[in-house]
Amino acid sequence: MKHYEEYQNINQRKGLPRSYWFNQFIRWFTILFASFAIAYAFWLIFKRIDADSSTFNKVVPFLIIFFAINSLLRNLFSLNRLLFTEQSLTLTYLLRKNVNIPWLKISSIKMTPARQKLLKITWLDDENREMNHEMTLAFPRMLEIINAIVEMCPQVELDEFLDSVVISDREKTDLS
Repeated sequence: MKHYEEYQNINQRKGLPRSYWFNQFIRWFTILFASFAIAYAFWLIFKRIDADSSTFNKVVPFLIIFFAINSLLRNLFSLNRLLFTEQSLTLTYLLRKNVNIPWLKISSIKMTPARQKLLKITWLDDENREMNHEMTLAFPRMLEIINAIVEMCPQVELDEFLDSVVISDREKTDLS
């Protein structure tokens, strides 16, 4: 039961507002490396490749561009920061509009079966339309984040898997 204690009353212990960040060194290194790879591939295409170059040398720069652009776009448009405040959860991106989700409006959190597991947060917007947001479980400290969200909105409906992962009220009283 000792391993549960770090997830018990997270918001009270760590305080609000609180942020969770994707590792900024890795994020910016990947963005810079992908940008340099794209620039290098274009340099190869325009300065080193001519009609006498082998097919391999003609194809490789385009493969470099493809993989570098894929990496660059993933890092620019994926979740960068989670901000917990008294009123809401804010999901922050580098080149995408931020998403602000009020605690009282969150209705459910579920795992979605996809190629990579995603956490699907469902809430009602100001016009009472159901909104969904999916975020990858690769974000750091995800177990702590899930427990903190459930702590902030006890009305949330969880799927079977998340219900078994989140520390329940019964487990919290057993720890006390």
